[in-house]
Amino acid sequence: MAYTTSEPKTDYQPSKKEQKLLAKVYSMFELARQSKEEIVAEWREAEALYHGHHWEGASVPDFKNKLTIDLIGSAIDTMIPILNSRQPKLDIMAVGNDPIDQAMSETLQAVMDEFWQLRDMQTCISELLLDYLIYGTAFMKISYNQYDDLPDCDVADPYTLFVNPSATKLENAEWVIYASPTPLYEIKRMYPNKGKFVKSDRDLEQFRAQAIKTKQGTGERPVVVTDPSGAMDLYKSKQQAFQDQEESVLLLECYMRDGSKDYMGDPDHKSQPGLRKICIAGNVLLFDGESKYPFFNQENHINNPFPFIHMKNFGSAHQFWGRPEPRRLKHLNLAMDRITSQIADNVSQMANPSWVVDMTADVQDQIHNKPGQIIRKRGAGQVSMVQPAGMPNYVFNLYNILLDMFETISGVNKSTQGKADTNVTSGVQADLLQRASSSKIDYKARIIEQALQNLGQLWLTMFKQLGTKMINVPYMHSSGKMEYRSVVGMIFKEKDIMVRVRVGSTLPENRQFMENKIMQLAQLGVVTDPMYIVENLNMPQKEQLLERMAIQQQQAQQQAMLEQQQAMAQAPDTSRFGSTREEMISKLKSDPTLVADAEQEVKGQNEN
Repeated sequence: MAYTTSEPKTDYQPSKKEQKLLAKVYSMFELARQSKEEIVAEWREAEALYHGHHWEGASVPDFKNKLTIDLIGSAIDTMIPILNSRQPKLDIMAVGNDPIDQAMSETLQAVMDEFWQLRDMQTCISELLLDYLIYGTAFMKISYNQYDDLPDCDVADPYTLFVNPSATKLENAEWVIYASPTPLYEIKRMYPNKGKFVKSDRDLEQFRAQAIKTKQGTGERPVVVTDPSGAMDLYKSKQQAFQDQEESVLLLECYMRDGSKDYMGDPDHKSQPGLRKICIAGNVLLFDGESKYPFFNQENHINNPFPFIHMKNFGSAHQFWGRPEPRRLKHLNLAMDRITSQIADNVSQMANPSWVVDMTADVQDQIHNKPGQIIRKRGAGQVSMVQPAGMPNYVFNLYNILLDMFETISGVNKSTQGKADTNVTSGVQADLLQRASSSKIDYKARIIEQALQNLGQLWLTMFKQLGTKMINVPYMHSSGKMEYRSVVGMIFKEKDIMVRVRVGSTLPENRQFMENKIMQLAQLGVVTDPMYIVENLNMPQKEQLLERMAIQQQQAQQQAMLEQQQAMAQAPDTSRFGSTREEMISKLKSDPTLVADAEQEVKGQNEN
């Protein structure tokens, strides 16, 4: 079913060219939306599985147990802290061997570290990973922050991104449409000239993530809201009603890769190189022009001109969308739910067995399975309890097999969860087991680190375009002291800077194993630098100790220089006797007076 947007206010009169542009962009959006319908259905199912809705649509009698073993949610919640256990190490490198550029790269490293803390990226990455694992696809939208004008990013809802159907990645996408439900007051603030003509839309839930519905009859009292036109809407709660009643509209931001191409079929089209941006809401053309980011190009080591970062969880190289993690684990988890529920049914049956009552026993309304219950009969018939058969062993064997298969497919096992293994008796074995058992998680980490490397490259490129705006960043001096530097982006504009991420820097490391190796190398005499040893040890007040060691090292160097200067001052001047032994002997033989001078200087040195 095609999406129908609201009509603008009657006083909005677009030109024929604008009408044609509106129709074309909406047709592109509808084409991309329809090509995405199948993957959206998979996403909705993946959302339900992650939130523990495993029994929806299953025809199970009410008296049967419906237990949910939420292994899917547990596996995803286990992978997120592993993939985001440490801040990634993004190294800023200057292209070339110019010492000035190398010094500037150190300053830009401090700028990158400051941006990371300013935007609270550790929390942002956790939210990004949740989308990445649930939907198999995650996006970040890059922009300048509206309050401080510094580079920023937001986790984009995967339901809001649309690309041309033939695209398999952003590098070969011709156009990208970002369709986000936006409050009307935001539209009027961002586009004061034409935003006043936009009217609100309804039914925007299909463009929002995690729209988990609650079925009727679950105990919640539905809320009925009537709008001024007389139409009635049914909501599951007051919160949902208030959220949906906020006046919003679907804002389309269409980014076209090359403005020189005629996507519109316009005979009067004029060549416009660079990324073209078109903003539409409620059949109102809000903006049509060049994007703010014309510097997103190969010259700045950026592979595509779009202000988005795309992450795909496995999936095919011939498809833009990745594989949702819950989908591949669905049938295993549901099978375990059914087995567990059947075992619970059997336990209930053992505690509340069936009764066989002869019709002639004359027992009426007395059997309630109450502990210690006394049943009185007046007839000659028999009243007997029938114990159900126990669960066969193959049921438990099957459950264990399914659990092992779940761990194999998900990549989350005892080792990644930190559970003890009786066969592991040393730190080396534990480290090797940890690495071997997390191969799938390590592969996901490579994808995430590549995305963060792209983010760093985009941010630094945006920072270089800030002009004369000055920011203060903390900088760690080589002496170990922290200082603040005032930085202006414009001075780096012509510098060729690259960002590279250290592989595996986001994953947890076996600190105890690494510390033991460093101590062993120190005992063997291979590592002799005490500051290096302390830097790599996990100990309290390490920074203060390093600062004292740096001060002591500096004082020792100053003392050594002072002693060297004093020794040089006390040494006799023998330059007039010659520079070599042969030259000295020759001069002493030719001039006997030099012998007395030499004896006098040696005598004076001994007295000192």
